Amino acid sequence: MEPVKDILYPSDNRYDIPCLRLDRQAGHLELPFVPYGAGRRNKRVATLHFYVDDYRFNALWKNPAKIFDNNPAAAVECNYSLFDTTPLAFGLRFIYQKRWMARYWQENGIRIYVDLNVSSKFFKYNRMGVPDGWNAFATRGSLGGMDLLKAKFEQARQISGLDSPNLIVYGGGKEVHEFCCRHSLLYVHDYMTEKL
Repeated sequence: MEPVKDILYPSDNRYDIPCLRLDRQAGHLELPFVPYGAGRRNKRVATLHFYVDDYRFNALWKNPAKIFDNNPAAAVECNYSLFDTTPLAFGLRFIYQKRWMARYWQENGIRIYVDLNVSSKFFKYNRMGVPDGWNAFATRGSLGGMDLLKAKFEQARQISGLDSPNLIVYGGGKEVHEFCCRHSLLYVHDYMTEKL
């Protein structure tokens, strides 16, 4: 494989966060839905996600072509941990990185889900580069995090323009699962929670 080129993609914002391509958004979830880093154990990966500890994928910024080893059809953007206490400049860096890698993966044939799993402080920044009408999202559910999940659901509705957007919710337990059922969202059990 040839080295990753240093490319500036088109942007719709003053931070130069790249725009995603509407024609390369993901559709229905293709299985298996595999966490990054588990690909060595799983020979077949249809959809790759990054709802794992950041250290497991931090090196991808140096070589985003590494996910091609897994040959996924689709991927969720990298989920860097962004909290209300994260400095804005630091958070913008991570949003730039995940959006740039997602666009790079799109250019190489991988369909993308936009990661909505950021704290409310970063909602408007995480929206940058996501075109109106986009309808492929993913987030992480959590116990006691229903207000944040509702806000992410509303954000997906606003961006997509649909009452029931294509939103994958990964884990979170019974209350999250019930919310997903009420709103026709796709709930995927978190394999770590299932082990407990």
